[in-house]
Amino acid sequence: MKHITMKTLYASATRSVQAGQTAEFEDAEADALVAGGYGVYEGDTRPKPQQVEHVELKDKPLDKMTVDQLTAYAAEHEIDLGDATKKADILAAIAKASAQQG
Repeated sequence: MKHITMKTLYASATRSVQAGQTAEFEDAEADALVAGGYGVYEGDTRPKPQQVEHVELKDKPLDKMTVDQLTAYAAEHEIDLGDATKKADILAAIAKASAQQG
């Protein structure tokens, strides 16, 4: 079970959680809510990436993307960046995840 602070309204057949409220969710659902941008893990104070327009790999090479674009790319592809905040570290995390998938 994980505690998630909702960024948007959550509603299901059994309950609803208002934006800004914290609730407990099963691990898989909690992870999906955070990955989808609907909530954050309770106590998570890391700055959230700004919304950036969708960039396809074929449109722009990863090494030419900004940190915000790389962070959005990683989130879209469900790549865990860990504590990486610098461009080189983010690129390394993306490369490692791609190698493990490929």
